[in-house]
Amino acid sequence: MRTDRNETLAGRSADGRRGFVLAFVVMMLFAISVAGATGYLIVNSEFTMAKYSAQSSEALAVARAGLHRFAAEQMGVMGDSVSYAIADGVVLVTARKLMELDSLTDYYYIRAEAEVSDVFSESTPATRIVGAYGIHHRRPLAHWAAVTITNRELWVESGADVNGRDHDNSGECSGSAADNITGGIAMIDVWVDENAYIEGSPKEENWSGGYTDVYDSVGLRWDVLTDPNFVVEFEDEMPDFSALPSDSYPVVRYNGDLYAEDAEDGRGVLIVTGEFKSGADHDWDGIILAGTFDDVMEGDTHGIVVGGLDGTYPYNAVSWYGNAHYHSCDVYAANESLSYLELVAGTVFEVN
Repeated sequence: MRTDRNETLAGRSADGRRGFVLAFVVMMLFAISVAGATGYLIVNSEFTMAKYSAQSSEALAVARAGLHRFAAEQMGVMGDSVSYAIADGVVLVTARKLMELDSLTDYYYIRAEAEVSDVFSESTPATRIVGAYGIHHRRPLAHWAAVTITNRELWVESGADVNGRDHDNSGECSGSAADNITGGIAMIDVWVDENAYIEGSPKEENWSGGYTDVYDSVGLRWDVLTDPNFVVEFEDEMPDFSALPSDSYPVVRYNGDLYAEDAEDGRGVLIVTGEFKSGADHDWDGIILAGTFDDVMEGDTHGIVVGGLDGTYPYNAVSWYGNAHYHSCDVYAANESLSYLELVAGTVFEVN
């Protein structure tokens, strides 16, 4: 009987040990599971935070890119807002006019808000906002002369008329009946034939500073105006002006050289990136801007003509046989098509 009792106690002890081991194994498995889950949560959290941080950095880059793109592409009438898709994000750029600095320039606040997300975080995109102040040059071309060239000499030939007196006094626009401007500007000399006519206030000027003097004075961004990536209304062709409103003064750009005759008659801003020659039958109302002029110019212009903006002038002198009459209303209307936005240096900041 003692043997049976001992066997019973031994069995119970073995069962207890097995139960303890089982409980210990279950507890260890539970602990390992908790540790694994905790580790996964930590790693996943760190991965998510790192990914969100990368998206946040990208959002800041997208916001800055959108801001600078808006400034670079803003020509013509100033827009209120525009949205761009850049990289993996979307940026909304808005502009708010703060004040008028003078009759030609306005002061603006520009705000760019960017969002970047991926398929795992579409509901919580990374958002960054940058702001800046800008000056909007509404009519940037300075009214210096009816004809301005960077060549050494301007020869006003027999029968020509270069005139800086405003030929509009009808009050047709807010810029009408403007003060008279110079007739012709060259770098060294303006020579006038005895059978030619020149008028202005003064009639002629010599700007010995050369190309830099002219470029800095006219107030235009020739590198932007001639960039093929910069979109203009009409490229390498004239519009059908009969189909345009009478108050439309578009920007027309010809890449390379242009010999203009009556087929190229029109109004607005005519940009010729290469060499421009105005034939006897050519007539233009507004502004003509050329990389350089041919040495013989003939047609008629009612507005302002500037040649030599690319810094090259293959001819010492340009002979002018046509009529170049300053017309403030045509210049006023065309000039607004050239308006541009310039960010104020040092004002780009992140909005908290």
